[in-house]
Amino acid sequence: MKYDFIIKQGFIVNGTGNPGFIGDVGIVNNEIIKVSSYIQEKADRVINAEGMLVCPGFIDPHVHEELVVLDDGLFEVFLRQGVTSIISGNCGHSVTPGTSAEIFEYMHKNGLISQKARDRYTENVPKWHDFSSYTQVVLGKGTNVNMGFLLGHGTIRWQVMGETRDRPPTLEEEEKINQIVEEGMQQGALGISTGLAYIPSRYAKTEELIKVAKIVAAYDGIYASHLRNYIGYLEAVKEAIKIGSRSKVRVQVSHLTPTVPQAFDEILEARKKGVEIAVDTIPKSTAHCTRKDRLIFFISALSSKLFDSGEKGVKIALKTENGRQEIMKDKMLFNEDKGETILINTGNPELENKTIRELAQQKNCSVDDIIFELLSNDNDQISFWLGGRTRKDFPDEVHPENIRNNPLVMVGSDTIMGEYNDPFCWYELQRRGAFPIFYEMYHNAGVRLEEIIRRITSLPAQQFRLDKRGLLLEGMIADISVINLEQYSYPSPEQVDYKKPLTMANGVQYVLVNGKLALEVEKVMPVFSGEILYGKTTSKILNKKKEKK
Repeated sequence: MKYDFIIKQGFIVNGTGNPGFIGDVGIVNNEIIKVSSYIQEKADRVINAEGMLVCPGFIDPHVHEELVVLDDGLFEVFLRQGVTSIISGNCGHSVTPGTSAEIFEYMHKNGLISQKARDRYTENVPKWHDFSSYTQVVLGKGTNVNMGFLLGHGTIRWQVMGETRDRPPTLEEEEKINQIVEEGMQQGALGISTGLAYIPSRYAKTEELIKVAKIVAAYDGIYASHLRNYIGYLEAVKEAIKIGSRSKVRVQVSHLTPTVPQAFDEILEARKKGVEIAVDTIPKSTAHCTRKDRLIFFISALSSKLFDSGEKGVKIALKTENGRQEIMKDKMLFNEDKGETILINTGNPELENKTIRELAQQKNCSVDDIIFELLSNDNDQISFWLGGRTRKDFPDEVHPENIRNNPLVMVGSDTIMGEYNDPFCWYELQRRGAFPIFYEMYHNAGVRLEEIIRRITSLPAQQFRLDKRGLLLEGMIADISVINLEQYSYPSPEQVDYKKPLTMANGVQYVLVNGKLALEVEKVMPVFSGEILYGKTTSKILNKKKEKK
């Protein structure tokens, strides 16, 4: 037999958690045909992996790339980490229901894309009207990684009930929401996500979420939740567990902070009691680097009172005492110590890299006064590093032992979507290296390499029901990463340069996506071999169609 690829004499860690071994991997088309200590047959291409790790491509269950793919399907930031599959549609934000123009408006209203981006997408991107037609747009554009999608509870509620409705849905509205969820699951969504800290999902009571989750469970889908953090992380986790227990849906707790280790214990206990639940966390994060125009968008998106009035409403609010109090309400933007916020990309050496507290001391005024002055002035290029080089909820510290040893913990990078044509408008400086950061942190703390790889391959594949992915075994799909572990790295919060928002990870030498070489010696290849990862029901239908052909 002749193979398309043979990966020779790498240290094979197959994703099961079993001990690794030195061997060869033979690939034909998109399938792993042979895994052996030595393959004698020939191949069109031989990759020398001696001294390197050979493992399944990593899976990132928490990203926001559903619009990014419309601009750039190369996804170098993921390939450079060894990631071959990503899940979008998180935090309650998704690409359905409604028309593509309505989705762009929703994303704009929630501060996720700028007005310029909204207008550009509306004018230039092929239109869609449901989940199925959106996936066809993605396939038409092309993607270098596999992409799965969740339905967004916030987007659905917004479309059915209006933008800011702090009430339960009527019976008619509930029926419409259920219909949309059912349709999306039938068309291939992996499940549904909630953003319970955001408008409008935050207005949904637990019982409303349980009803929706039951529909998702009927399709063996998943319920992924940005928790209702404002009630406390532990209580918010308990709400997610309750939803899973009552609805029988699988539960994914999204980007849970490692600063509340008892919440991870609660998840493990729930799993032991029969709730199929897992959790992802961001290994480290800097604060968001947010330019003033985008920050004003975020203020309106997170405020119940300012949501409808948008940017204009925020600018009016800045002029009154009551308005300023409303702006300072939300601690998601302005944390408990607002003085830690650093000013960057200012074009002014007297402001550059200074904290708000330093400026307040210089001017003998309050921290709030400085923030309001900066938001009100004419310098629109100034950026706010909202908390500085490390975030308190995802600090530059080794995770507690109970989290490191929890077999249900995986990486969810929550990479900032930002703007393709304007990378300085909104970015972050650690999440683009989430996987090498996780590897280094856990490996140095004594977690076995094989267990680390299981956590970021077969664990998310099992949790999201990704068929034939996440394991490097014969008969599985050839999503494979070849990594020089000695070089696998990303700059620390202290090392990273805030003037380089597109910093990439190092150390990944080769990545195959569905049997095609998408990264070679750290150079991205535009093969666009990524596929849509459909939910279980749709996958069965598509497989039957392939069999008939």
